[in-house]
Amino acid sequence: MNHKAAETYPPNPQPVLLHQYLLQYAKTTPAAIAIAPANWTYKDLATHSDNYAEILNNCGVACGDRIVLELDPSPEAIALIIACSSLGLVFVPLSPQTPKPRVEQILATTEARLHIRTQVGHFWPEIPQGILQKVTLQINRPLPPHSRSPKHPVLETDLAYIIFTSGTTGQPKGIMMTHRAMLAFFRALVNYCQLEPAARIGTIAPLQFDFSLLDMGLALGRGATLVQVPRNFLKPKQLVEYLDKNQVTQMNSVPSLWCQLLLPHAAEAIGNLQHLKTIFFAGETFSIPHLLHLQSLLPHLRIINCFGQSESIACSFTDVPNPLPPETKNLSIGFAHPGAQMLLLDSQQQEIQEPGKIGEIYLRGATLFSGYWRNLEATKSVLIPNPLRPFSQEKVFRTGDLAYQGSGGELYFVGRRDLQVKIRGNRVELEEIEHRLMAHRAVTAAAVITHNDTLLIAYIVSDPQPTAQELRLFCGETLPNYMIPAEIHYLEALPTTINGKIDRKALHLHR
Repeated sequence: MNHKAAETYPPNPQPVLLHQYLLQYAKTTPAAIAIAPANWTYKDLATHSDNYAEILNNCGVACGDRIVLELDPSPEAIALIIACSSLGLVFVPLSPQTPKPRVEQILATTEARLHIRTQVGHFWPEIPQGILQKVTLQINRPLPPHSRSPKHPVLETDLAYIIFTSGTTGQPKGIMMTHRAMLAFFRALVNYCQLEPAARIGTIAPLQFDFSLLDMGLALGRGATLVQVPRNFLKPKQLVEYLDKNQVTQMNSVPSLWCQLLLPHAAEAIGNLQHLKTIFFAGETFSIPHLLHLQSLLPHLRIINCFGQSESIACSFTDVPNPLPPETKNLSIGFAHPGAQMLLLDSQQQEIQEPGKIGEIYLRGATLFSGYWRNLEATKSVLIPNPLRPFSQEKVFRTGDLAYQGSGGELYFVGRRDLQVKIRGNRVELEEIEHRLMAHRAVTAAAVITHNDTLLIAYIVSDPQPTAQELRLFCGETLPNYMIPAEIHYLEALPTTINGKIDRKALHLHR
């Protein structure tokens, strides 16, 4: 598939800060639509961002202060992010659906200067209605009214945001990203996707999920339109109709969304998505049967596999062949994007050159996070000196992702190091079992956990519902006996964390 480079480019010099990057087209194409369906132009976005920056500055904030944004995706939320960036404030995105104890914990951990949240029917008095509707600003530290803080220049090495993910200890970990890291990633992303300014990018990710930042950087960094999908349009058939009505040309999401859209009551409408040219997926494995089904409905669709971690937003993009060769068993995650490098190392931290040998991915490059917020121990465990350059000062990120090389040097993801278990003395990759279950045509989602390290328990979402015996026989076609789940439970949906990943701890409650 040939993807021509876009013909117009943003003006030089290149922006080095997040707000400069997101508003670069406000000068060249101010009347172009930046955010739909609200139909904010790039000029509107710049105007609102300036207004918010003035209001925030009047609160006496200082460069480096943390600002918690507990908001659903909206044009206002994006304008607030831009306003924070312009003042050197560190935004901390949260969803309004985040449990209150977790919100309070993050507010305390970050020592947030301001807490901006949605509250229907209430307005912050100094924000005119129509500029920041249905938003309340809560000040968490007493501030003198309209006090002005000393001005400090915002540098590309300053923090832009902190995003919290689930921690292994039960405490959320705050991933710190600088302006420089964000823009390095956005430029690699825009360069790979080769969008035209006429593109319309659909987005459904909650604000605290870094996928929402990816969508934002891709669309606004190219002068295109970001199409925000309201929460009440997330049911499969309604979503397909919404994408069609709003002429979405690219949709970025986790694969489980497409698995839901491929259910019989919605799949028949997918073929009518004439505007949809590209889908971009990340965060989960896309099962081969579901990919083949999707390609049969949209034979000219470009499908991009994005792989990575929140600690770098993502580290590789690669096109999925369309049509997918029938012998395909595993999707390649390709090569690292420009400006990054994926190292495949063995348990002795030596580089693996042999195709097919499994190792762990270590990541180096400009897109790496700066560490975990006030968690030096966790930071030191994953940001380590480059073992291949022991005398340099360079740090690499130990991802915990396992992979192997193909014959051309491309990588294939195998699973997570922390999802390896021993069953009856045999090493088992839980994700390999999940991958096999997902290969069943009726299964749209699957997760496998262990009980007392002796019993494999599978939880699946399916339509129609195959019997447990049928699924065990299906697994047994490719998996050894010790990898076949002893128990299979059926759920309407798998529990997820606030970042959209499977909540494996919560699965134990369903047994």
